[in-house]
Amino acid sequence: MILPVLLALTAIAFVVYVIKHPPTNCSTNSNSICEDYSDKIVSKLRLDLIHTMVKGYRNNQLQSILRDIGDDAHSIWFDLETLKKFIYHIEHHTEKSKKLLSKEDQMRIGKLGVRIYYSCYPSEISNGLYPDLNVLPTNYNKRHTLIMLPTMLRDNIHMDFNPIDEKSFTLSKEKLKTYFASNSGSSIPALGIFESSSNNRSTISQNHGGLIPPADGSGEAI
Repeated sequence: MILPVLLALTAIAFVVYVIKHPPTNCSTNSNSICEDYSDKIVSKLRLDLIHTMVKGYRNNQLQSILRDIGDDAHSIWFDLETLKKFIYHIEHHTEKSKKLLSKEDQMRIGKLGVRIYYSCYPSEISNGLYPDLNVLPTNYNKRHTLIMLPTMLRDNIHMDFNPIDEKSFTLSKEKLKTYFASNSGSSIPALGIFESSSNNRSTISQNHGGLIPPADGSGEAI
């Protein structure tokens, strides 16, 4: 008599759990990466702090830039799907490339991240030297922007790396700098308002969100 009661209670408990914690709707693709953060606290910043920081930048760093080079951007807009796709490809290609490493090297790899580099566009976007920029308007010339590169924690250091090239997973800091400098004609997975059609080696880096100005910034609240 006790066993059926226990089974019934277990079944009821399972049903209640499923109702309260429904499974995440993931793709049936075995390579899909799906995360549910519904049990995590939402990251927030006070609006007065946001105003203070944005206005501080515009009144200080941006003013110095405007005095030196003239009109420049003060914000960048990215489509949410572009950001999610960027993160997905970092995770997906990292897992795929890790399988080509030894077990020992795999164990050295920790959490993934994104490093954001301050940068600016070349003075001549339309000269054909950088095909990735061909889709951009010429008034992006010299404007500052951001470039996002994937990082991995290895030996307690957040290292830049190329998720689609497993060789970059194990390089020392010095050799990693040489790797990035000596492969200047290659690409690395990147964030942008364009889709690169390049078939040569790429690291997942992203750039070219909507640069404001010259793009329309009428929707800005700060």
